[in-house]
Amino acid sequence: MASIQNNASQLYRITYEAYSKFANAINRCSTLEEVGKIAEKHLKYILNFHLFRITIEQQNELLEYSLCKNEILVNNKSLADLHSLDKELLRTGIPVRTTNIPEDFIDQRLDVATLKNPLLWSWLFDKGDHRILISLIGDDNRPFATRDIEILKLAADSFDAKFKEITLKKELAKKNSILEEALHTIKVQNNEINEINKNQKEIIKKRTNEITLKNKKLLKISVLNAHNVKEPLSRIQGIIELFDIMDDESCRKELLPMLKISAEEMDKVVKKVIEMASKELIQLNANKK
Repeated sequence: MASIQNNASQLYRITYEAYSKFANAINRCSTLEEVGKIAEKHLKYILNFHLFRITIEQQNELLEYSLCKNEILVNNKSLADLHSLDKELLRTGIPVRTTNIPEDFIDQRLDVATLKNPLLWSWLFDKGDHRILISLIGDDNRPFATRDIEILKLAADSFDAKFKEITLKKELAKKNSILEEALHTIKVQNNEINEINKNQKEIIKKRTNEITLKNKKLLKISVLNAHNVKEPLSRIQGIIELFDIMDDESCRKELLPMLKISAEEMDKVVKKVIEMASKELIQLNANKK
């Protein structure tokens, strides 16, 4: 009896050592494909089986690892692709232990007819935001027992933790990509806004210079009006005042010629002002275009 207990104790120690290597290797994985390779390499040392299948279901999407004859297959599936037994397990959540293995469950790599008393085990682990289906087929040559369920749960937890980590990293990478695109868009728009502001400043500066130039030209015309027009206008006003104190003959002979000369001079000045103003107006209109 003591020898049997010692053998069992040694077996469990070896199994947990194998599980520890499996868990450490899983922790170092960065992709789901790497997880599959680790399962392919290590699971056979911690569990007895001919076929091992773990399916992770999240938001109606399925990721399935299927290990048979030291070969791992990784597949993405939909709920409609599930085996009938897995569909029933998802519906009821009741673990399965049966010798009646459904035909659609059997992997093409496995010939059940060659197995000695094959037995199918299946479990559903509900993790809240997702569920995990685990199934395996053992026989008398590779027996799976109830005592092995505890180590199976530990393996499932390792799969689950790594699945969450990788999924989270993918989501973060996707969100980071979206943020980087948004940041790039913001930078482009900022550059466009800065360019618009720069153009606006240049336009404002140009318009300000134009207005300043217009004001200078208007001032020049105004000064010209004030200086050139005032002199003949003053003479005309003085001549008109003389009409009140001189007789008609003197006005006709002396004042009228003087008035005519001053009027002609004033007409020249006005024409010059009009000509200058017209040229400036034409130039300003041309600059606007």
